[in-house]
Amino acid sequence: MADHRQTRVERLYLKVPNTDKLRKGAAGRHRHLLSDGWREMERSNEVDHIRVRYERTGVPSLKSRMPRPDKDQFRFDRRSRGQGRDMGRGGGRGRPRR
Repeated sequence: MADHRQTRVERLYLKVPNTDKLRKGAAGRHRHLLSDGWREMERSNEVDHIRVRYERTGVPSLKSRMPRPDKDQFRFDRRSRGQGRDMGRGGGRGRPRR
């Protein structure tokens, strides 16, 4: 079976431009990706953010894991279902206007 490789590029914004200190949300995102098995492959510095390329291997694609749905599964009943007294028609509720 082929080796599955996923890559993604994230922008992680900085607290102060041209420094290494990440914002709180960006630091949390970075930790989350690392704990999920992503590896940091490349990092490039920009003025207000850093661009990080992550990669992970061994994760099978979703297309091969998901079962194909049956054609009959998406059939629906064309009859209207009664929704109350007036069969779903719009109209006023409560007392009539004078």
